[in-house]
Amino acid sequence: MKTSLYFFSGTGNSLIVAKKLSEKLRGELIPIAKLWQKDNITSQAENVGIVFPLYFWGLPALVYDFLEMIDLSSASYIFAMIVSGHGRTGAALSQLNQLLLKKSKRLDAGFPIEMPSNYIVMHDLPPKDVEIEALRNSDERVAIIAKKILNRKRRKLKKETLAFIGNLGNKMFRERVNFTDKNFYADDNCDSCAICEKVCPVNNIKIIDGKPRWHHQCQQCLACLHFCPQQAIQYGKDTLGRRRYHHPEISWKSMINQKEALK
Repeated sequence: MKTSLYFFSGTGNSLIVAKKLSEKLRGELIPIAKLWQKDNITSQAENVGIVFPLYFWGLPALVYDFLEMIDLSSASYIFAMIVSGHGRTGAALSQLNQLLLKKSKRLDAGFPIEMPSNYIVMHDLPPKDVEIEALRNSDERVAIIAKKILNRKRRKLKKETLAFIGNLGNKMFRERVNFTDKNFYADDNCDSCAICEKVCPVNNIKIIDGKPRWHHQCQQCLACLHFCPQQAIQYGKDTLGRRRYHHPEISWKSMINQKEALK
């Protein structure tokens, strides 16, 4: 029985979860960023998984658009893993299920997984010991979830606290996210290495006159900011002096594979 795992990642958290899960399930790992702009997307797998980070209490815009487009006619078991800083799922499970119901499918299982929170536009990174503990616990959590998926366990979707408000907030976020990149800039530490351009999953960044320029297709994944080796990319004044993060097992070169098909 074929298993396909679709994933989206900005700092490597969801990528490492998807990689480790695909190894345990012997499934095919497919980056959503390679597919989301295609006209026809069809999955031939019976088991379909979606792994992504929680953005503003719901789905990232790119993931939402992808799920609206994909043909899942062959799928008989659909599951999701939602990566967040506090192991929460917000409105994401209900959003997923509503999108699948439109395709005469349903979300058979949804699993939260806690990883280091890194949305430093709004808050600083957690203390280093908290970060290390979250990384260590995530491996065990992936192994437990993998066993449930292999058994094709179906889980009743729990009513999420404040899901209705979360859904409204996420909708507003998705509608406006592309133009939030107007707040990004590169400070004087920028050395024109172009890593920001390379890691952006949607090719939103171009180096012009030695500096990155953003072109209003932003997903707020913060890959450009976190993978900059000079910590030169800032978001207004909010990120000044704040530590950067990417998953320790994921390099910027690993992130490039998310979008190769877009070139």
